[in-house]
Amino acid sequence: MDFIIKKILDWQSKDVVNIFDEVNLWSAPFGKLLLENIPMRPGMTVVDIGFGTGFPLVELAQRFGEKSKIIGIDIWKEAVARTKEKIKVLELENIEINEQNAINIDILDNTVDLVTSNLGINNFENRTKVYTEIYRILKPEGRLAITTNPIGTFEELFNLFEGILKILGTADDVEQFKNYLSNRSTEEEIIKEFEKSNLKFMKSKSEKTNIRFATAEAVLNHSLIRCGFKAGWNQFLRLEIRTTFYEMLSEKINQTIKNKGEFKMSIPMLYLEFRK
Repeated sequence: MDFIIKKILDWQSKDVVNIFDEVNLWSAPFGKLLLENIPMRPGMTVVDIGFGTGFPLVELAQRFGEKSKIIGIDIWKEAVARTKEKIKVLELENIEINEQNAINIDILDNTVDLVTSNLGINNFENRTKVYTEIYRILKPEGRLAITTNPIGTFEELFNLFEGILKILGTADDVEQFKNYLSNRSTEEEIIKEFEKSNLKFMKSKSEKTNIRFATAEAVLNHSLIRCGFKAGWNQFLRLEIRTTFYEMLSEKINQTIKNKGEFKMSIPMLYLEFRK
């Protein structure tokens, strides 16, 4: 055995409790899909873009082993600080944190074996520049592996949105809503977007999960909706109709629950892999 077995982590200790959390509901199933499909071998240099509070960055570091080099890129300062706590407590020496925007990555050309991003492309402000940087830092034959949620996300909920807007709003309100939905693309459209940056499509894997709710209140007040979605909805929901819209939405969700026993929101998941 040519490595040191690290000490047992005491789940009752303050340090361990401080860094311990379940990976959040939104990213966990996508991360599982990513980790089940990425290329893997000893000694790889891996860049994880948009790691947030440390997932899948910390998991990648543990799975690839200490002879690998795992570089995390993110600009979310509070999340980076939490990730550093996890790295410290878990005694991981193969992680490097770069607090920078992915449109300008401080890594040499042709030096990276694998770039990963779990749901990261959903949040890139200038995707074309990010893809160009990914291509630049990858070695010849290097891989990019991403997960994303394509068109069809929350389909059941958004069908209700459109129906209510047709009753309550104007043609412009409906158009604004459709523009919001257009931010989600099909698998074919996403692949074409990457291929414009000379990345060659290699592999795809699609799965589906869902989130189930018992009440409309539970839907609209869930932390996932409050943190990740509601601000975006309010951008196309005019203030004059917003309160009435949510009241009508709540009624329709509760009617669905009365008829079906639950309100289920579908989440299509997509893994895509590209080669330089």
